Amino acid sequence: MYEVLIPRVLEAFARPDEAEQDFLRRVQASDVRLQQQYRTQRRVGSEIYADPMIRAAYLLRYLGHYTLQLGDVLTGLDGNPEAAAVLSQPHLQATALCGGPGPELIALAALHAQLGGSSLALSVLDHNARHWADCWPIAQAIANTYPRHPAVSIQGLATELLAPAVSPWERELLQQTQVMTAMNCLNELVGHGRARLETALRQRLDALPAGALVLASDQAFYGACEAGIQLLHALLVERGARILLADITKAQCHSVANRFQVPGRIAWIYGAEQNNRFRVHVQQLRLAARMP
Repeated sequence: MYEVLIPRVLEAFARPDEAEQDFLRRVQASDVRLQQQYRTQRRVGSEIYADPMIRAAYLLRYLGHYTLQLGDVLTGLDGNPEAAAVLSQPHLQATALCGGPGPELIALAALHAQLGGSSLALSVLDHNARHWADCWPIAQAIANTYPRHPAVSIQGLATELLAPAVSPWERELLQQTQVMTAMNCLNELVGHGRARLETALRQRLDALPAGALVLASDQAFYGACEAGIQLLHALLVERGARILLADITKAQCHSVANRFQVPGRIAWIYGAEQNNRFRVHVQQLRLAARMP
C-alpha cells in the first residue's frame, strides 16, 4: 500500500522540483502540529484540514490504519449470509459519512474484488469535501493497484451533516446506497450536541433502502465515540434493523492490530527523537446492521 501511497502524496503535495527529504521535513512538522491539536483539543475543528500539508501528514499516518479498521469490521462479518448478500453484488454503491480521504474505498474494494465484484462506487459526504478532494485520487489509485479491483470510482459531495434537514440530492443518493459507513466521525459529531446528531442519523437511516448495510467503527478511547455508536445502535434497533455485529461499549471493544510496517523512507518522521511516535489507538468500537 505504501508503495503507491508515498509517491502519490509526493506528487500531489510537494512543491515543484522540491527534494523528497525537504518535503518530508515539512510533513514531519505538520504531523507534529496535527498530533498537538488532537492532544490538546476535545474536538478538532475542520479548519485545520484546509492546510494541504496537514492532509499530506494525515494520509501518511492514518490512511493505512483506517483502511484496516474498516477491514476488521468486514472481517467480523465473515460468514454472515446477510452481509455477503450485499457485499457480493456485482455493482456496489457505498456512501461514507464524514469520509475524509476515503479509506473506506480501499477496504471495500479489497473485499469486493475477492467476492468477484465488477464495479464499486463510493460517495464521500463531508463538510470538508473541498479540502479532501485532492486525496480521493490517491485512495482510488491504491484501490486500483493494491486490491486490484477491476473498476472503482470515488466522488465527494459537501454536506452539512448536522443541518436540520437532509437535502434532496443527498436523500436521492442515500436511496441508492447499498452500504453506508460512519468511520471515526461520531466523536466530533457528538461534540456538536446529541440532539442534533440524533436528528441527522435518523434522517439518513430513514433514507436508506431496504437491505442496505450500515457499518460503523470508532475509537473506544473517547467517551463521545461510545455515546455516538450506542446512539446509532439504538436508532437501528428502533427501525427493526438486524444487528450483525455490536462491540459498542469500551468493555466489549475490539483490538485492531497495525498489520503493517512503516517504510524506512518515512519512518524517521515518527522517530523517538522527534517525540512523535507512530501510534494509533487500536481499541475500536464496531457496529454492523442490515436495514429491514
